[in-house]
Amino acid sequence: MSAPAMTLPAADGAFDNSALLRRDRKLAQIGFFGLALPAVLLVTIAIVVPLAAMFWISIARPDGSVSLDTYLRILSTPVYTRSVLTTFQVSGMTVLTCMLLGTPFALVMASAGQRLASILLLVVMLPFWTALLVRTYALSVLLQRNGLVNSFLIDTGLVSEPLPLINNFFGTIVGMTHVMLPLFILPVYAAIKQIDHNIIRAAASLGASKLLTLRAVILPLAANGIFAGAVLVFVLSLGFYVTPAILGGGRVPMISTRIEQNVSVLSDWPAASALGVLLLLSVGLVFLVTFLLRRSIKALGGAANV
Repeated sequence: MSAPAMTLPAADGAFDNSALLRRDRKLAQIGFFGLALPAVLLVTIAIVVPLAAMFWISIARPDGSVSLDTYLRILSTPVYTRSVLTTFQVSGMTVLTCMLLGTPFALVMASAGQRLASILLLVVMLPFWTALLVRTYALSVLLQRNGLVNSFLIDTGLVSEPLPLINNFFGTIVGMTHVMLPLFILPVYAAIKQIDHNIIRAAASLGASKLLTLRAVILPLAANGIFAGAVLVFVLSLGFYVTPAILGGGRVPMISTRIEQNVSVLSDWPAASALGVLLLLSVGLVFLVTFLLRRSIKALGGAANV
């Protein structure tokens, strides 16, 4: 006896499987959420809860009421406003120095042979193998009044007395550049390596000089990497503490050093928390400006193509 044939629904009464698809989609979403739940809990406990506590400390009064007096005091006190301006100055100068030093280095890495490029990449990655504190103190030994740099300059007759290379703005920029330069070079190098060499050959075949090819072809195509490296360096520099504290010698008041002083010396937790919130808002503002700027550039590019 043969099996009964499966009856198919009529054309006008076709089987609707949208309910089954919605159910499968919900089950898949529940499964993905279950996989992400441990990470969500970890982020909530380690980041969200401390940030919420920091914000509450910055606005809470001893009697339990809420007030913005701490923020008003910070914004109206020259000591704190100077720290904010100094933080942005140091971050901006660090980005500029990394761009001036890192972009040519990334170009050399991208145009070098495989063996030389591997050696240069090793040189870039080498600082990551040493602790930040060790590198910072090594720079202080090199740049101090009787350090190796001043000794070399005096022995060669280039200067007659030691130069002030540490415990000032210059020493802080040197230390920050030393730390942040590899973080800038890597995205720029990756962007340049992705450029199609046929485009560069086409520019050369059309009579463009090397300088014109660099300015009109390579740098515009590597702009995304340069932009990403600049934003990364700027954001990380905003909250840096170790290098400005050691190489600045207390004369370069960054927001991070001011927070440490409010906590360890003054025991002013509301002011320290308010500074932390302002620093967090500054990072968010940088990302917002970056997002709007990139969207505007893409819109202008699309309009130009039209």
